[in-house]
Amino acid sequence: MTSVDEPAQLAALDIFLPSPPPDPEQQEAFLDEAAALALDGHPITVYFQDEDAWAFEECEPVREMLEAVGDAVLPVTVLGLDIVVSWAYPSTDQMTRFAQVGGASEAPRSAAASACGPGGAGAPMPREAGGFAAQLMGAAPAPARPAGGPEIEGRRNLMGGDHGDGLPDRASPAPGAVAD
Repeated sequence: MTSVDEPAQLAALDIFLPSPPPDPEQQEAFLDEAAALALDGHPITVYFQDEDAWAFEECEPVREMLEAVGDAVLPVTVLGLDIVVSWAYPSTDQMTRFAQVGGASEAPRSAAASACGPGGAGAPMPREAGGFAAQLMGAAPAPARPAGGPEIEGRRNLMGGDHGDGLPDRASPAPGAVAD
């Protein structure tokens, strides 16, 4: 816990930018915002695709994203090992929020424990199958199905070829079909 006199620890942000930028003016405005935050003590590192190619290769999440999607995904903002913004420059508010939230001290826990919900590993996992899994195993009876079907009233059946002019009858050819 931090005291009132002690500033909160900020997390480092790594921002990967395209070179050349698709919109140089937008990138320049972003760099001005990032520089102002860095001067205020925010740990922000900016990497340019042409100048810092090594960083794009070394950062696994960015490398994998570029391999999967291509250069169009840039700019990419990384907090730790998590991509928090892609396809756009982060705003000043986003960079501040990510740095503050990412720097908050938490008890470390594994990804598997995190997947168990907000309680982490302490949350008990059910020992018996429930819901659909129980039905598949035969442990629970399937819910009774309603008799008949829903009344569709005035809705259109777009899957059956209704384009607003009524359902086609079997004697007439479908719209766009060539007659023999």
